[in-house]
Amino acid sequence: MLIALNNKNQYLNAMNEQKIKNQKYDYYCPNCREPVFLKKGLIKQAHFTHFQKSECNVFSEGETEEHILGKNMLYQWFTQQKIPCQLEAYLSNLKQRPDLLIWLDEQTPIAIEFQCSALSIQRMVERTTGYIKNGYKVYWILGKQYHFKNRLTSFQRLFINEHKLVGCYFLELHVDKNTLMVHCRINQQGNSTHISSCSSQFELAKMSTSLEYISKQLLFFGKSNQNESKKQLIQSHYFLNQGRNYQVPEIVLFQKYIYKRGDSLISLPVEVYLPVKNQIFIKSLSYFWKYLLLEWLMERDNKEVITKKAVYQKFSLMIKNNELIFHVMPFIPIESKKKCVDHFMALLTQRGVLSAISNSDWIIQKKPERYRNENEKMTDFLSLDQ
Repeated sequence: MLIALNNKNQYLNAMNEQKIKNQKYDYYCPNCREPVFLKKGLIKQAHFTHFQKSECNVFSEGETEEHILGKNMLYQWFTQQKIPCQLEAYLSNLKQRPDLLIWLDEQTPIAIEFQCSALSIQRMVERTTGYIKNGYKVYWILGKQYHFKNRLTSFQRLFINEHKLVGCYFLELHVDKNTLMVHCRINQQGNSTHISSCSSQFELAKMSTSLEYISKQLLFFGKSNQNESKKQLIQSHYFLNQGRNYQVPEIVLFQKYIYKRGDSLISLPVEVYLPVKNQIFIKSLSYFWKYLLLEWLMERDNKEVITKKAVYQKFSLMIKNNELIFHVMPFIPIESKKKCVDHFMALLTQRGVLSAISNSDWIIQKKPERYRNENEKMTDFLSLDQ
């Protein structure tokens, strides 16, 4: 911990305390009020620690050097911008102590959590929803162990947030370089598990690197990177076939399901391969949920009107029946998740399967075309990819 109490109940910052040999100081943990001592040397970041293994449920002895350094780094960065900032502030109504608490205005306090170690999904969701329900904004910044690469783990997905201009974004702190890395426009490529993003790195030691500067840079960056992703249909086809060859359970299950309905991995219509926006939120096999929704639509007669309300009811039913499963992502509202279905309906309209008669109503125009052989399918996919 970086903050302790003295015997006058005053808060002290470890960075400002001097350690003098044989001189006694009384320091106490702000949470459990047990005695703590100052650790301050030439190598490690100054901090307070309990004298022995403690049952303190906030400041346990598992705090890493990276975590201590990172908190201090962020504290220095906010204070040099004159942003009101409090280290390890105890929120009695939540019984939580965020790493930092800042105020960008007088109305909304913002909790900053620098996460360097493992945390259960349940605990992360509880802490996040606790902040939000009590009027706090919260931003999680991840440490070295969880820095973003070209795949996303279930743990990393917990911390993805969303902005209307920069899309899905992810924050990480590089303590060794004193930099904040922002990954934005995070997308899932086609139907694969590969993740793409646009990344920006900001040096916190520079006086010009203010929070306002970062915000402006990201908004500009978001506006200038609106290119539509490629369909990658051929790659998607190979991905599905490879999964079948390697007996990937969810792909085998999908294959058995379509066989019972007279389809095969060759005959599948192109519509189930088309990538949709916000697929990154969906855990279910992309081909499967689109096939199920398409199957439901095609049970209707030609020229029958389909309403958005009915589509959303089907969407809710698929969730209830575990036919459409979303990743646990506490920052992503259901409205954003629904956009994957909205986009799929738009794609079906572009393909001529549906015809829009209003912003919320469609009619069935035709059945999706099935492929007769591999060559026919690959020729069509190649033309669509180009």
